[in-house]
Amino acid sequence: MRKSFIAGVALLSIMAGVGAARAEDKEIKGVLIDQKCAAGKDEDGAAKHGKACTLKCCDKAGFAVVSGKTEYKLDDASATKAKEYLEKNDSTKVVVKGTEKDGTLTVSSIEAQK
Repeated sequence: MRKSFIAGVALLSIMAGVGAARAEDKEIKGVLIDQKCAAGKDEDGAAKHGKACTLKCCDKAGFAVVSGKTEYKLDDASATKAKEYLEKNDSTKVVVKGTEKDGTLTVSSIEAQK
């Protein structure tokens, strides 16, 4: 009986942790751009930036999403997802889902804005 109780408590703790992790996920709408060219731009300025330049500069500068006046840098794993997205899609206006910590996004998904 005691083992069953401990196993049940452990399972509930794991499930609560998974729920808490999902609660931190947020959705951000903005423009996918390289970090170098994002500097000093708001979302409207970033929207005028070309996809070709973003792909050219991303290897050295990394990726960012500019939403309003906020720039969110993408971590390395997310940058890979961003590059794959741009290679298949023309639109740089995106919706990203993921977690944000200290201005850096860890992206779980990237889709074109509708």
